[in-house]
Amino acid sequence: MKLYNKFLTASALLSIAIAVSSCSNKEDDIFDQSAANRMDAAKTETKALLVSAENGWELSYFSDNDWEEGHVILMKFHNDESVDMAASNAWVANEFMSTDKNAVQRETSLYQMISDDGPVLTFNTFNKLLHIFAEPYNLPSAGYNPENVPFPNGPTEKNPVSGSEGDVNESGYGHNGDYEFVVLSKTNDEILLRGKKTRINMRMRRLAPDQDWDAYFATVNRLAESTFSTRFGDLKIVVGSHNLHLSNLTSGVMSILADDDDPLMETVKIPFIYTPDGIRLREPYTGYEDRLSDIAFQTFTFNPDGTLSCVEQSAEFALNSSYAEIFGMTSFSWNISFTEGAGTIKTLLDKTVADFTATTTYQGLQYLYFNYNAGAKRYAITTRVKRTSSLGSLYGNYQYGEDGTIKMTFTGKDGDSNGTSRLSRVPSLQDMLDRLSAVTWKVTTDSPMAPERLILTNTTDSSEYFVVNLR
Repeated sequence: MKLYNKFLTASALLSIAIAVSSCSNKEDDIFDQSAANRMDAAKTETKALLVSAENGWELSYFSDNDWEEGHVILMKFHNDESVDMAASNAWVANEFMSTDKNAVQRETSLYQMISDDGPVLTFNTFNKLLHIFAEPYNLPSAGYNPENVPFPNGPTEKNPVSGSEGDVNESGYGHNGDYEFVVLSKTNDEILLRGKKTRINMRMRRLAPDQDWDAYFATVNRLAESTFSTRFGDLKIVVGSHNLHLSNLTSGVMSILADDDDPLMETVKIPFIYTPDGIRLREPYTGYEDRLSDIAFQTFTFNPDGTLSCVEQSAEFALNSSYAEIFGMTSFSWNISFTEGAGTIKTLLDKTVADFTATTTYQGLQYLYFNYNAGAKRYAITTRVKRTSSLGSLYGNYQYGEDGTIKMTFTGKDGDSNGTSRLSRVPSLQDMLDRLSAVTWKVTTDSPMAPERLILTNTTDSSEYFVVNLR
């Protein structure tokens, strides 16, 4: 009996000790509010931030596919939960039955902040500018792409049986886009969103108060049409020890091949978007199967000279050839501008043009251009006169310098019959050839990624230059 009491007493004391210990180690509630209240506060804060942008926000929008570029949608939010949107792209033009794919289309609908995986921005009434990318269309369809509007029909592939091109998307996914977005983070000027369905991260940036929406889209559309060109081959980026080759850029989907990766199996495709200050990839590039995660990059900004600089890495876009070498590519012909230029070469050019106009046999020059004559296997400067539209060529050679310069040699002694005949009738043409050959010319451009206009400047006198445009 005494033994039982001893055990009972010890057990009771142990229970009391555990109870006291448990109470003393209890943590205070680290949240001042309930989860529901915190969610309500987050939604209220986000809505207030959206409404606070007096000129609205720039949304960089991406669908979940690898054949379509990103699209900018401008949005102005109001307290009454209405939102004004504007967009300018071929799909929207198609939806609005517009014959101008660059026309700015506008529409007002509703939005709401709701609770789900955190605060969620939902556009809960149909807006053609946004919901067109989330609708389960089959692309293309006759009703969706009117015959009189030559806009995108969606991706196609060749049927292995019939050989005809057909739609690859008959499964009813459309663009596979989102219209509800989880708010991941926010500052006064930027909100990071994630598509609720696609889980693609998208960025909203506050627009400057004085940014005109029409002017914004005019800039973006101009950049989309002029930044890159298919005519000059792939671009390259050197990042650290890695050589990256970029192609397919005019489609808005960047194909990136790294180092010695297999072009067929290991090319990475990433859609991108234009904004007035640069381009942004849908997601960071980390190489095939994340092999190059150490050089991840996503954003490029435009420099004053039109080149692009990488924000995340020390790298820049570049062409595989110098501008001088591009000028000398045998597949290109370059018209000499009759209106642009300065210095001695412009004076001689003006005299040549005037003398061709004064010669009854020719009645003027239609074109004066540099080209490669495949028959003669020589570089040439070629005249095309107005009276007969016939051509006449004088042959020469090019030498390239490592600093982007070119030295031409046109003696006037070698050419086809029309070329030498015209030289004898218009002596000022010989004077111009002599000047072209006497000077070393630095070749530059004001469109670094798509150099369809080149400026050739005297390396010893920068006030002397002439301009050529790709034919």
